Amino acid sequence: MGIKNIIYSLIKKIPSKNIIMFESAPDFSDSPMAVFEEMQKRGFADKYKFVWWVTDKNKEFKKYPNTVCVDRKNRLNLLEFQKYMFRAKCLISCNAFLTTATNYQKSFYITHGTVIKNTGDGYVIPDKIDYTLIASDSIKDIMSADMKVPVNKLYGLGYPRNDAMQNTKLDVKELFGNKYDKIMVWYPTFRQHKNGAKTESKNALPILSDALTAEKLNGIAKENNTLIVVKPHFAQDLSYIKNIELTNIKFIDDDFFLKNNISSYQFVGACDALITDYSSIYYDFLLTDKPVAAVWEDIEDYRKNPGFSVDINYYMKGAFKIYTLQDFEKFIRDTAKNIDTLKNERAEINKLVNYSDDGKNAERVTDFIIKEAGL
Repeated sequence: MGIKNIIYSLIKKIPSKNIIMFESAPDFSDSPMAVFEEMQKRGFADKYKFVWWVTDKNKEFKKYPNTVCVDRKNRLNLLEFQKYMFRAKCLISCNAFLTTATNYQKSFYITHGTVIKNTGDGYVIPDKIDYTLIASDSIKDIMSADMKVPVNKLYGLGYPRNDAMQNTKLDVKELFGNKYDKIMVWYPTFRQHKNGAKTESKNALPILSDALTAEKLNGIAKENNTLIVVKPHFAQDLSYIKNIELTNIKFIDDDFFLKNNISSYQFVGACDALITDYSSIYYDFLLTDKPVAAVWEDIEDYRKNPGFSVDINYYMKGAFKIYTLQDFEKFIRDTAKNIDTLKNERAEINKLVNYSDDGKNAERVTDFIIKEAGL
């Protein structure tokens, strides 16, 4: 037996301690954060140490009992990371994979979205992930094919992060001075990725490809006393997006949520309508039963690269399609008048892709993790 194999065999026998390790992107977000907060609410901090593997240890986060952060960017912290990684009883992630290293651990990967686009080999679930949690059993075959994970390792219990979207009591209009009758949130997916990956689409943001078009869209929104809040994809290369200062179109980033002490899904759930394109947030927003539009200006480019994992026309039939500025105008005017033409289509797809609309995904997933990890 080689030295490497001997080391691995010894590591596998390291007993676990009462440590639960978390990861998300951005830090302290998404479904792992919802599970973390549910465990905190249940008093798990009295018995377990919570460890977050974060990208920025120095960033200000809310203080939680018995919780520490390990900086993933600082290689000097490698030993600290391994100390927790090898001793954690339970590993919970949604972006980078926290895989098991010993015989006494369980790893749970809560995917950060139901597939629409092809992911290629980018999110192949490692064998050392014990459980992959998805939004619904009805989409097991699709998720299995996309992530190269056996169907028997998929569990459709709903996404914990979606509870914030459904249960929010946030008055989103107060955040913008109560100046607007309707607030739409625009969550585009990436066109040019920070890691260098690109789609066939040439625009960083469809429709808003130049200042003149942005001004026209701003005028339409202003006429209907509507605010469009644009939240670019976190992986988008923001150097492609101009800083356009307009009255009825505003850009936000993750700092907006930190500043207002809210989560992104609380904010989205409180808005009057969602604008997106080929992003999985479409599936999540169906739970709110509010209007959705999909900007399809570059759909043929997207068909070429990266392509789609689902029948896009069927699964997204609950979204009003925007190909042109005129389509955008119709969606704004209809929403301003409370005209909702695709309500039945949204309900059909929602029933297929989401486990339940009871707003209790975090409770359900946390119960599952506690049982399977023996916490």
